[in-house]
Amino acid sequence: MNIWFIAGEISLSILIIFFLLFSFFSLLEKEKRAFWRSIFFFFLLLLLNFAVFLASVPLRNLILRGFFILFALCILFLLLSPLRKKTTEITGKQEKIDERDIIFARFEYKEGTKVFEKYYARHPEYKETDDEIRKIPDILSSHHINKSPALFSLAAAEFDFLEHQLTQVSGKEYAGKARSSPYENTRMVKNFIGYFGSDLCGICNLNQAYVYSHVGRGPEPYGNTIELKHKFAIAFALEMDLKMVASAPQAPVIIETAKKYVEAAKISIIVANFIRRMGYPARAHIAGSNYQTVIPPIACEAGLGELGRLGILITSKYGPRARLGLITTDLPLVTDKPAALGIQNFCQRCQKCATNCPAQAIPPGEKTEENGVLKWVLNREECYRFWRKSGTDCAVCIYVCPYSKPHNTFHRIIRKMTEKSSVFQSLSARGDDFFYGRIPLRKKSPLV
Repeated sequence: MNIWFIAGEISLSILIIFFLLFSFFSLLEKEKRAFWRSIFFFFLLLLLNFAVFLASVPLRNLILRGFFILFALCILFLLLSPLRKKTTEITGKQEKIDERDIIFARFEYKEGTKVFEKYYARHPEYKETDDEIRKIPDILSSHHINKSPALFSLAAAEFDFLEHQLTQVSGKEYAGKARSSPYENTRMVKNFIGYFGSDLCGICNLNQAYVYSHVGRGPEPYGNTIELKHKFAIAFALEMDLKMVASAPQAPVIIETAKKYVEAAKISIIVANFIRRMGYPARAHIAGSNYQTVIPPIACEAGLGELGRLGILITSKYGPRARLGLITTDLPLVTDKPAALGIQNFCQRCQKCATNCPAQAIPPGEKTEENGVLKWVLNREECYRFWRKSGTDCAVCIYVCPYSKPHNTFHRIIRKMTEKSSVFQSLSARGDDFFYGRIPLRKKSPLV
């Protein structure tokens, strides 16, 4: 049998199997557009293979030789275009962020109060925009609850539960320190966090640049200086259900967000208490206004992923379809290294979140510098304005991100190839548009 025949048939078979797997997983994921387009290419290649067998032997060998050479050149081209991975670039000194200035804190200030008057006297540049946004009904207000009483009430109940956990985040450590090694401590902490529901966990030294300077919300006294001197930060991530996120920006997405915040609070409060019982100080940082740090860059340093164009962490496993939790402590631990996954390179090419953002709050262009970091700077006011209009935390950018695809065998292969090759990143970004749509269709959630 001619060597060109064998080589050509193997090349063609690889592509046939690829599109067969693509169509199979698309069917499982109920991605109709991706299924029909991938099954079209599967049958097209199958038909081509059948036609080759019907051709005369010289023509058959010529076609298969050409196909193999083309296939080999493509593979070689991909292998010879290694990705020079970009990570977060620190361009200058990073100053601590004052929690009083973040947008969620600003909208807790009530008109007519001393806090309100003092804050906007100090920051008049925010007042006009903030006043305009205040005219829009708040997230989970009665205006939005009336649109879908059961779903919005469920989300409100979840956040109410979180508020009751705010005072559980810290406490006095027990007398007498456990004498286990940093390696054993690290193993225990990661195992326990995994047992309670997170299989993405990383540890880093606590960078003081990411600790807020002053209290802006929550049960602790407003305006107090934050003193958080713990040495280590334990970051973890919880997967958000894709079926719930796919309904963005409708009510199910904020139910899913709140659910993961509740789960993250449970994990961080219990594990922080465990560490204190081991004789070491520890604090849980939970949603519902009791963070003392900016979590995404800490999670980045702990190796959970990279910061993306959409302004949040894109994890190695679930993309941006995750919610983060954090514990800070002095328990001796072994730190992890930041991940270099090529995600920022991909975000440079993709821009899908910027295209689909209903508030047009995600920048489509190049990075800019903010507080000593070169990054894509979100228009936070416009983002939050849309949150209040929809009554949810939107999450359209999370849903449309190619990294939010299910963590199955097919998408793991695509991500691994995307991580290695610059050319494949471009093909993957364009392929995602072709097979899933530049503006993917929203889906009904299982709760509707």
